[in-house]
Amino acid sequence: MRAIPLLLAGLALSACTEGPASLLTTPAQLQERTPFTQVAPTQSWINAPGIVLVMQRGLRGESQQRVALANQTGVPGDNVVVMRAQSLSGRPGRFGYEDFMSRIGGAPAPFEAVTSGNLISAEDDVGPYFWTEQRFGDSTICVLGIRRITSSQRLLPGTATVLDIMLRNCVLGEAEEALGPLMSGSVSAPPVTGAVVGESRVISPLAAPAVR
Repeated sequence: MRAIPLLLAGLALSACTEGPASLLTTPAQLQERTPFTQVAPTQSWINAPGIVLVMQRGLRGESQQRVALANQTGVPGDNVVVMRAQSLSGRPGRFGYEDFMSRIGGAPAPFEAVTSGNLISAEDDVGPYFWTEQRFGDSTICVLGIRRITSSQRLLPGTATVLDIMLRNCVLGEAEEALGPLMSGSVSAPPVTGAVVGESRVISPLAAPAVR
């Protein structure tokens, strides 16, 4: 009877070991089977204001991170930043909106029907970004924003060469405030230990936006 717990523990351990069968799974299957785990806010890949929770997972050839943000509105859905870090050989290709959305489970509410053609282009110190908005009443605005950052612009997680970012943020205010977590002050450098979340800190010369 004493051997049963040890046997069960051994079976559980063997089930968690990556074998040849797991390597044959498709990217979609692997993504479905790989859960997110919670990490400290200081491990967030961006330095956004209002961070509540950070979740992360590693997949073949990429890592994903979800950063939950504070939400003071009654709009259904979560305020969140979803990021996908990839190691791509050669020069990064063009950002694919539909491919990115399919990899992260689709566009969040209330932007499920938004296509790439609905997005407005803009630019800040880091480079171009794309966004759209939806208003609720007189004081609530929701934004959907996306952008791509490369390793030539700042340090990226691990060996990643590109970092694709999506923001869904609803606030009591204006679009500029809602877009804050996507702007250069948030994405130009990740947080460092002891830093105030939302305060832009460049952790090395390589982390600063590239000068072109």
